[in-house]
Amino acid sequence: MREHDGYWADTVEIQCAYCGEILELSIEPDVFGTLVQDCEVCCNPLQVTITRDRDGDVEVRVERAQ
Repeated sequence: MREHDGYWADTVEIQCAYCGEILELSIEPDVFGTLVQDCEVCCNPLQVTITRDRDGDVEVRVERAQ
């Protein structure tokens, strides 16, 4: 975790499901669920699913958004 604007955030690397580019994603500790975010390189929509285990460790799955 790293501090970002006064709060702590997990930083993970994800791979775009369209162009394959590696992107960095900062996730606040209280964030989980599914969201849609555009790739910073090819601008295609990515469906990002964020889950956490009992210890709060983050797991991220990336797919093409429908």
